Amino acid sequence: MKTTLPVTVAHHHHEGPTTPTAVLRHEHEVILRALALVERIGRDLEAGKSVDRAALAWLIDFFRSFTDRCHHAKEEQHLFPAMERHGIPREGGPIGVMLQEHEQGRAFVRAMAEGDDRAIAEAIKGYAALLRPHIDKENDILFPMAEEVVPEEERRTLSQAFEAVEQLISGPELHERLLAGLARLEGAEEQSGAVLDVRTLIPRERHPRIFQKYDQLKPGEHFILVNDHDPKPLYYQFAAEQAGAFTWQYLEQGPEVWRVEIGKPA
Repeated sequence: MKTTLPVTVAHHHHEGPTTPTAVLRHEHEVILRALALVERIGRDLEAGKSVDRAALAWLIDFFRSFTDRCHHAKEEQHLFPAMERHGIPREGGPIGVMLQEHEQGRAFVRAMAEGDDRAIAEAIKGYAALLRPHIDKENDILFPMAEEVVPEEERRTLSQAFEAVEQLISGPELHERLLAGLARLEGAEEQSGAVLDVRTLIPRERHPRIFQKYDQLKPGEHFILVNDHDPKPLYYQFAAEQAGAFTWQYLEQGPEVWRVEIGKPA
């Protein structure tokens, strides 16, 4: 089960999103996976549990190198200026808001790297509360605007500029290295029982097994469901049977793998 993870994610990258906004959306999925891992560490720190310090250091480095120096650089140096050239204002518009939130995110990551355990837990909570809606705003509002105003030829130039950022910042193997590292940390979570992969179960066994896992959670705990399709019917079943008593957060949405964090509110 675990050994398929790196293959799956690497394969997904090689097929590769083609347009600039598709590249950024794909990167958002990878960032959300790292965010789910660091949130778990934050909750453990808050509860006074011992945590994997090497994993925390790796994730902080991920947010600095991939999220900021690579992903945000593509937006700030290339996508946002292209949108401005085609009439989307920086000040008083969505671009200005995104830039401000990038700065806030950097401050949270600095606090994760430099604070004591309580400050780290607070910074992780703040970062997650900032980053999830930030990603939604970019996916749902900003990127559709870019797709509308930036001409196709210029989008091709943007794609080349994105490649150049990657080569400059990180060398050609960055995605593979990071995806392998994420899969390794997710594998460790799987060993600890924090991940439920139902892809090997026959369909009629899946929902009972998922609800059994949910029933075992204490308030404030979660697990990550891994599935081979969008588990939307499961969401409706939870909403009907556990209204207000569950949390649901997509971490990865296809095309081959869906990952959802399901929890019980504290």
